Amino acid sequence: MNYYETVYIIHPALQEGRLNDIVTKIHNKLEKLKGEILYIDNWGKKKLSYQIDKQKYGTYILCQYSLNCQDIKDISQELELNPNILRYLTTKINEPDIKEGSNKLEISKVVETENNKFSNKDKQDINKEENNKSIIHDKKIDKKDEIDKN
Repeated sequence: MNYYETVYIIHPALQEGRLNDIVTKIHNKLEKLKGEILYIDNWGKKKLSYQIDKQKYGTYILCQYSLNCQDIKDISQELELNPNILRYLTTKINEPDIKEGSNKLEISKVVETENNKFSNKDKQDINKEENNKSIIHDKKIDKKDEIDKN
């Protein structure tokens, strides 16, 4: 058995229950393939560097597991075909790279704190975008007025 690490980004609009369902589905697939989940961590909702499927944010999940190398294609296919998973990256790791901690995911607490934290940040981003649009719009109106006067 080899050790693998997968980071996948889940659609940001999913609520806690639906997020649990997606993570559980992936983990059930791992267990079905006789893999063992060694570590899992929810990094929370983060802003993406660029838009993926018209989304600015995504919920990041890190999962470390052991699995036979022949079965890694099945996991990749599961991640690829799930429309709620925006992106994923699977890498082979060595045993010393395995993080210590829980192999069960506690999503509810992380989702609540991340939603509260990012709701204010989202409002700030929206306000900045609206202010920028209004400034640009005002400049266009000023230029139109100057042209009309001449």
